[in-house]
Amino acid sequence: MNPGKILVMSDSHGTAAYALQAIEREKPFDLLVHLGDVQGHDQEIQKAAVSPCYFVRGNCDYDGNLPTFTVFQIGTHKVYAAHGHRNHVSFGTENLEMCAMQYGCDIAMYGHTHVPDLREKEKITVLNPGSISLPRQTNPRRSYVVMTIDQKTGKIDYELKFL
Repeated sequence: MNPGKILVMSDSHGTAAYALQAIEREKPFDLLVHLGDVQGHDQEIQKAAVSPCYFVRGNCDYDGNLPTFTVFQIGTHKVYAAHGHRNHVSFGTENLEMCAMQYGCDIAMYGHTHVPDLREKEKITVLNPGSISLPRQTNPRRSYVVMTIDQKTGKIDYELKFL
């Protein structure tokens, strides 16, 4: 897959309204990634996105059809996406990064903490869009990330956005 614009969100916790608001604001985009705790609203979000979507299961998701993690390609980059609770991200992202690198990924996405995080390290970029509905950072604002990929160079720009 060679998308130009990717919408990344997490932790909507059964309130699709904020996810739908971000979708409407950012359309058109080529791919949507939801990093868990969608709590049964994945089909509603996917229908509104009108694009391919990846969803992973969070600690509050009971749909056994959602994977615990997924690995996918975007241009020249390989992404590991997980909610993060099984990687113990509340205590640091080292385990998440190790899992991502085991799959040959150079981007590791996670949710769970409800706090935005973006760190571009030497071998891997670590990304958490925060929570689209229940933020926990110091200045609590609903957040998501828009990734823009330059089709010629493959370079990715990351922009944290707030509702």
